[in-house]
Amino acid sequence: MEGVKSIKVPEKILEAVGGSEILAQILVRRGISEDDVLQFLNPDLYTPTAPEELPGIEDALKILRRAIEQGKKICIYGDYDVDGVTATALLFKVLKNLGAKVSYKVPDRFKEGYGMKEEVIARLHDEGVELILTCDCGISNVKEIELAKGFGMEVLVTDHHALPPVLPKADVIVNPQFLAPDHPARGLPGVGVAYFLAKALLKCYGRSDEADGFLDLVTLGIISDVVVLRGENRYLAQKGIPLIKEGRNPGIKALMEVAGIAPEEITEEDIGFRISPRINAAGRMQHAGIAVELFLTEDAKKAEELAKRLDELNEERRRVGDAMLEEAEALLKDSEGGPILLFKPHWHQGIIGITAGRLCEKYRVPAILMTLKEDGETVVGSARSIEGVNIFEVLQECRDYLVGFGGHAGAAGISLRLDNLDTFVGACSKAIEKRMAEVKSAHDSFDLEYPIEKVDETLYYELRKLAPFGEGWPEPVFYCPNVEVITARPTTGQQHYRLVVGHGDKNLSALWWWAEGTPERGTVDLLYSVGINRWDGKEEVQLIIKGILKAEEKEEAAKEERREPRWIDYRSWRELGKPAPIYEDALYFYEGPPLKDFLQKTVDRYKVKEARRLVLLSCPPEPRVLEEIVALSQAEEIILAFSPAEIADIKKVLGWMMKYIKFVVNKQKGHTSVQDLAGVTGQTELVVAEMLRFLEENRLLEVKMEEYGRMHLKINATERVSNVRPPRPLMELFEETRAYRRYMNKCQI
Repeated sequence: MEGVKSIKVPEKILEAVGGSEILAQILVRRGISEDDVLQFLNPDLYTPTAPEELPGIEDALKILRRAIEQGKKICIYGDYDVDGVTATALLFKVLKNLGAKVSYKVPDRFKEGYGMKEEVIARLHDEGVELILTCDCGISNVKEIELAKGFGMEVLVTDHHALPPVLPKADVIVNPQFLAPDHPARGLPGVGVAYFLAKALLKCYGRSDEADGFLDLVTLGIISDVVVLRGENRYLAQKGIPLIKEGRNPGIKALMEVAGIAPEEITEEDIGFRISPRINAAGRMQHAGIAVELFLTEDAKKAEELAKRLDELNEERRRVGDAMLEEAEALLKDSEGGPILLFKPHWHQGIIGITAGRLCEKYRVPAILMTLKEDGETVVGSARSIEGVNIFEVLQECRDYLVGFGGHAGAAGISLRLDNLDTFVGACSKAIEKRMAEVKSAHDSFDLEYPIEKVDETLYYELRKLAPFGEGWPEPVFYCPNVEVITARPTTGQQHYRLVVGHGDKNLSALWWWAEGTPERGTVDLLYSVGINRWDGKEEVQLIIKGILKAEEKEEAAKEERREPRWIDYRSWRELGKPAPIYEDALYFYEGPPLKDFLQKTVDRYKVKEARRLVLLSCPPEPRVLEEIVALSQAEEIILAFSPAEIADIKKVLGWMMKYIKFVVNKQKGHTSVQDLAGVTGQTELVVAEMLRFLEENRLLEVKMEEYGRMHLKINATERVSNVRPPRPLMELFEETRAYRRYMNKCQI
């Protein structure tokens, strides 16, 4: 692969980014012009779209004002995902503050499904509702709205989904899809449309200054609904993220707390991967009304209780999802690649969407997972897609086989009759494959060629000036040729790898989530993004691998000669009465319980940095960890300063672990990670995972696993760990580590 050559950038763009050539290059390559750059980077310079630009909004205001002034009963009809929940909460708060008689309805995913339902309309009529205000739904509900009109009810539809061939005969429809294709507000999510309506309504009452106070809710919906982060969406998210950090909404603040997120450090990635799943868990596992109430309450105590409930539902969702993912991957064992379309009648309807997303992310192909409803005749499914394959267009092409569908380019929902399933799968697979053949490989997509030895914390914060990142504005990806993969080992699962890569005279740690097979040592071309690892009040840059390409053959080997360190034997120094191994320019590696007789600062395997000398005060748990820390330190001398006396049995190690977990529960509200526990116990991540499973199965712990090794722990019992016998699989793994440490204490240097 050839690197991207630098291009000349306009002086105005270079000035806008403070002279940063990297940022200027990225902006120009992504099509940001001189005229747009300042407002793209600074939301205070952006000219926001006036709510009145949305077709139908003036008529909508007349209906709402009349309903408020006449005391009519208004019902907000929302949806059960984050977009629908936040839109419902926003509209309810605004109407309530204006004195309206307002209630809300979010559907039950399992009993009612997406969108409006005739039986619900009839019930609302019986309850005296005179005006239905939809949000994030309604644009396809022709029959349901016709029924409401027949009852004499007014219907105001606010939605953002694609316009169907036949529109419902509502009193007013407000939908950004009526705008021109290049209009900056055309990609608004449902909560964005709700915000525009609320802002215009507040203006009518001379309360315009209240509108922006709801941008925290708007931002949650924008990021969670994976809409394009350009134009109006980008502006609203830029304004809303600071509000989220302030924690003005008690519900959002409580969610950050249960997720273990420091508010001042929250990013769009945290929202998408740690906050959104908890909100969605309400509708997926029970009822979305829990999430609506969380955002409506002003009581911190109630918010805490509701957030904890969402956290519990999210953990239940994760367990069901993990089992579904395992079953889905078993079905893919003999497949030859291509799009993923799978059906199992027993799969959980609320989880198929998120599992489809995980398969899409891992295999980098569109995925549709389907299950059977209780009626035994209707198949429902959720689709997730990759960039370049518009799944909504695919479904439009296959609409003859469907009862209904809705969504957008990246995600959609479907329903069809069971007897049409095979025909649909065949037609849909062909339609997707045709589009995939035209998609540019992700391995050919990167922003700049940039050597990894220049990557540092300064670059990370420089790149953050281009945030928020998301759909249509991804985080920058760099290309570096002729990188040496020095070490690679699995961590937090066999599909996630921790590597040490070298280029020039620098070695760096790198993470590869959902690795494409087992990384091999040797010279490769690397695609990567830049992350940050925060620990103990400090920060360290982290490479995130996006792809590994085999380097082209070259006449001269790209791999540089790496000097071998000198190994110094200082083992059993305590037992032999020797002084402590204190060296100049040394880094001290240690994992295990706190040292009482060694006052120098120590680091674990995740915090190793370059040093002239590396002193191993404890023996790493396996050869790959040893290779990793030696490579990261690039030390000239390795001093072995561990002892056989440190080879603890499993009861002692479990005791260390439980002691640390008590500290985590008391001081960190139960939030920790597999990596933290590996450092405290001196075990591999796999052994830590098995120990946690053992403690949970014996009801000593409650373990709530999150993405990439993060977790929340709760101690269940006061019974001593020593009273419970560990299972054989755990003991076998544990004994491998003990055997390696015995060998390292006896081998010749």
